[in-house]
This record gives sequence, C-alpha cells and structure tokens, in this order.
Amino acid sequence: MRARNRPKEIMMLLRLSVVRGRGLLELQRLGHLHRSAHAAPNLEYNPIRKVLVANRGEIAIRVFRACTELGIRTVAVYSEQDTGQMHRQKADEAYLIGKGLPPVAAYLHIPDIIRVAKANNVDAIHPGYGFLSERSDFAQACADAGCGSSGRPRGGAQDGGQS
Repeated sequence: MRARNRPKEIMMLLRLSVVRGRGLLELQRLGHLHRSAHAAPNLEYNPIRKVLVANRGEIAIRVFRACTELGIRTVAVYSEQDTGQMHRQKADEAYLIGKGLPPVAAYLHIPDIIRVAKANNVDAIHPGYGFLSERSDFAQACADAGCGSSGRPRGGAQDGGQS
C-alpha cells in the first residue's frame, strides 16, 4: 500500500478494532506500526565531552567560553611562539604542536593536531577560522582518527577557495 494511504489504513484498523472489541494492547501495536513507518533512521548519539580548538586568539577563546558554558572540556594547541597567549590559558588543557615550525605552519600541521586529539581522548575538533577550516583533507584526517570536525565536510569541494 502507498505511504500516503497509510494513515487512512491505520484509522480504518483502529475503527475495526473498537468495533470488534480488541483491547488496548492491540491498539498500541497498531500505533507502533504507524509510527515506525514514518520514523527517522536510527542514529547513534555520541555526546561531545572534550573539544580541541585548532586555532589561536579570539576565535579559540570564544569557542572555549561556549564549551565551558555547555560543560564541555577544552583543549588548546599552541606553537612555540604562542606559549604566553591567552587562548592557551583559557583552555582546560594545552599542548605544543609544530615544534620547530613557524606559527602558521604549526597550526596547519595536521599530524600533530590529530596526535594531540587521539592522545587526549578528544571527541571533536573545531578548526576555528582560516588555517584548517577550509581544508577537506583536515576533515578526512579527523574522520579517520574518529574525531568529529566542524570544518568543511570530507568529500566536499576541493581546497582552493571554492566555498
């Protein structure tokens, strides 16, 4: 039977059930059949308990503030030149990345970011703005490591300003 005729079919069965004297259990079964026909796919829910922000400055501080308000622990990454920066102090945890690299290269060094995330049981990585937010290879690396990313979806447009 077509999906659009399904509610009519259910109502007809309910009327027949009442006429024939079926019990409440039978009506519940019929209702369950109706609901399961229109139910959303079964999705797995994994709460975010810890977020790594792969950025620095005001962007990272804003994400840390929002996470703190939601009861989510935060992890900062920083370059050797950013050891005294505020974003490092606002996070619950902070780890050095890109040792020996200039600051921009350190924040773009995906293997170090993924290493820190995996070593510290991070559930999601927020790329911030710029740096990694437009890189589909970063989203793919996050997926491969089992961490969610709020940047460009993997399999999306290729890098190079095609936002």
